[in-house]
Amino acid sequence: MRLSSGHKVLFVIAIVYTIALTLGSLIRPIHIVETPISNIDKLLHAGAYFGLTILWIMWMIFKRSNKNDISLKLMRKIVLGVVVITILYGALMEVLQGTLTSYRTPDGWDILANTTGSILGLGACLIYINKSRMLKS
Repeated sequence: MRLSSGHKVLFVIAIVYTIALTLGSLIRPIHIVETPISNIDKLLHAGAYFGLTILWIMWMIFKRSNKNDISLKLMRKIVLGVVVITILYGALMEVLQGTLTSYRTPDGWDILANTTGSILGLGACLIYINKSRMLKS
């Protein structure tokens, strides 16, 4: 199936976002400004994985849909599959920080923040999907 130009743009955005998140997870951090808020990075982790999850769910659904005839069962599989993958990806990034770099350390709280962001992204997508289905009925 050919993707419309909008779907291609969404795919490119998702790829660029994933690459940026990977690089951001593995490069040496720079501290430009010290934040007075403790553990603000956990919010950044959650926000980053919220965005990652939404981008990939949207692209997967648009990729599979043919004039909005995608089944609810397939949509659930897509959404849950993307969430599982983003959670595993977040955990992998933490493991790689400990194995590939000497300047970063893995953090279980970061994994929890990444997972929280992915689950919140799941919730946002489910709300959107349910609302759009109700409007079509």
